[in-house]
Amino acid sequence: MSVKSITILGGGATLSEQCARVIKQEYAGVQLIRLKSIDQLKILEHSEGMTVPGPTSLALVEQEVIEEDIEKGLDAVKLLAPKRVVLAYHDDDVAAEFYRHVRGRQELGRFGFLPMNLQLDCWLSMLRLLILDQGCVPNALLAKVRPQASSRVSEQVTGGCRCADANLTPRENEILRLVARGKQNKLIAADLAVSEHTVKLHMHNIMKKLGVRNRTEAAGLYFSEARTG
Repeated sequence: MSVKSITILGGGATLSEQCARVIKQEYAGVQLIRLKSIDQLKILEHSEGMTVPGPTSLALVEQEVIEEDIEKGLDAVKLLAPKRVVLAYHDDDVAAEFYRHVRGRQELGRFGFLPMNLQLDCWLSMLRLLILDQGCVPNALLAKVRPQASSRVSEQVTGGCRCADANLTPRENEILRLVARGKQNKLIAADLAVSEHTVKLHMHNIMKKLGVRNRTEAAGLYFSEARTG
């Protein structure tokens, strides 16, 4: 895992201290820092003898930081010199506005999106993908930024059909769940006591049934459905 440090920017309204503790437990070797506000970040920048923690591998930005002024929030985040910026959010409308903004700046590849209303195992899996530098945008968010095609979002983004409608076998569902957790074929094969070649064959069938182009899209569809129930 290449991530060495994670900086949370926000006071805990979106990404609570409990979530922060979970991250610490899951990624014990990663340095985790919380800055409660832009003001605190600015104080560190201008205080003699104090330094801004950075560069950070991953900046987890709570939606309150960018809700009123996206540009101001992004300017503050730049001080952390993050390799990737992830918006932690519970309001799809706020996330959609942020998505449009960074897309307009042609910087979408540097950003990730972490909805906070997922079940814990799904939330951790999505965080793991982001830590592994895998881009993943939930379909529910894409539906917001493409309202004219909201009824066809799955088809546009993933080619798409719902996992529940894809007639996946129990083994395929198991492999999809492990893929969504960020596991590679070799580790999945070890977990399931099968060959790596068998996992690849199953993955090929999964992508074909779901109508997706790659593992990331398959994981995105999995998370979208886990979120909507």
